[in-house]
Amino acid sequence: MSATMDKANPTSGVSANGHEHSREREWMTAAEAAEYAGGVGVCTIREACNRNTLRHIRIGGGIAGPIRTRREWIADWLGRWARGGDLH
Repeated sequence: MSATMDKANPTSGVSANGHEHSREREWMTAAEAAEYAGGVGVCTIREACNRNTLRHIRIGGGIAGPIRTRREWIADWLGRWARGGDLH
């Protein structure tokens, strides 16, 4: 086994021994945000950011920079789409 395969993948959340990291990363990529949001498409996340309906930052500040967002921002965005049921 190579030395690179023995090391933990810092983006996977799983260490080399197969144990999940207990601490989640603060900032998520568009792909991670899409998965967290229930498997929506990455294009949906990017479009929401482009329309400024999903709170986010762009690395480098430009309109084409990589997107980063946070779990609570995704939860807020998803909550705006909630329909029906009683709110308790």
